[in-house]
Amino acid sequence: MNQTEQYVRQATRGLWGRAQRELRTELEGHIAERCQEFRLSGLSAAEAERQTLRELGAPVQVSRGMLDVYTAPALGKAGVLSALLATAVFSALPQGLAQVTSIYGSFPMTGPTSYLDFEQLKAAIEKAGGQVDGSASNAIIALPGAVVGMNGLSESDWPGISVARNGKTYYQTDALLYSLLSSKLDVRISGWTNPVVNADGAKIAIETSDWQTINWLYASTLRMSFSMPRDDLNTPYALIEPESLTGRLNFKGAFQKAAVYALVIPKLVSWTGMDAKGQPVGGFLNLLNTTAQAQAGSVQFHVPPDFKDYKLYSNPSEFQKALEPYQQLVTAPVAQWNAQHPAPVLLLKLSGHFGPDAYTIVSPGSVKKQP
Repeated sequence: MNQTEQYVRQATRGLWGRAQRELRTELEGHIAERCQEFRLSGLSAAEAERQTLRELGAPVQVSRGMLDVYTAPALGKAGVLSALLATAVFSALPQGLAQVTSIYGSFPMTGPTSYLDFEQLKAAIEKAGGQVDGSASNAIIALPGAVVGMNGLSESDWPGISVARNGKTYYQTDALLYSLLSSKLDVRISGWTNPVVNADGAKIAIETSDWQTINWLYASTLRMSFSMPRDDLNTPYALIEPESLTGRLNFKGAFQKAAVYALVIPKLVSWTGMDAKGQPVGGFLNLLNTTAQAQAGSVQFHVPPDFKDYKLYSNPSEFQKALEPYQQLVTAPVAQWNAQHPAPVLLLKLSGHFGPDAYTIVSPGSVKKQP
């Protein structure tokens, strides 16, 4: 009998018949999904299983909670069961991890960006064996395994590095990631709801289910990895603005459940001139990113409401070639993508790793657009 079987048997003790079967099915499903998330973050099968069971807590606590569910006839048992397990898996403070609250929004000097609660972040780093000196406006962050020390980043060289909201101080997410990468730590993002930043084994759990913050984290693996030894995408890179997105784009195909995928979408911006027919003739190009966690065989992306004309590419050089006519300020032929000028798009599977393996390109022939 393996660890999971032992755990499930103990956690379902005291329940009988249908109630026990329902709990076993639900619990085994959650354990399998969470183990898969840890496997994607680089853990072995055994390590992923141990970490998942630690997160769930003692089997007797789960058993007691389930007994409460099944003795509350006014509640919808399946819904309460799912909620209880989700709380156990994603909100409890597991051994070795600390959770850091994030906020996302538009702030002075930064525009839309993501921030982390500084005091929680400091506690999480110290719990992982690291150290944070100074305030949020000039913090020096050090973690075990760092090869290169970081000088303190301050407001003078990183405007908007900190922000105060509702009596708390927040530290810009990009500043944390930059500090970790500059210290030559191996950094990886894993998970979706409450994602984890893993820096050479030092784990910082970000407590959020906000798509905007999660999108920011995974998009950072693309933006920051492009400065590393991989030059597939050398176009100026920016984040898509989630608050303006109302459209959805669905694909079906060989998508791996719980894996994270991204669409890289070119955006034509800052059109400043008009031709003789009154059409804009000047601008420049940015690449925008929108991420999503897949279900088995499908994935749904947030996209701009007018985004409909596009072409998926499987080869980075062909993608770059398709973008070339739009990369000079006054030579781009259109201001908006249309059927005659479809937007070149890449569909990527993200590893969560900051490095040349940050992504692999999904072949256009393996997916289909879904209404």
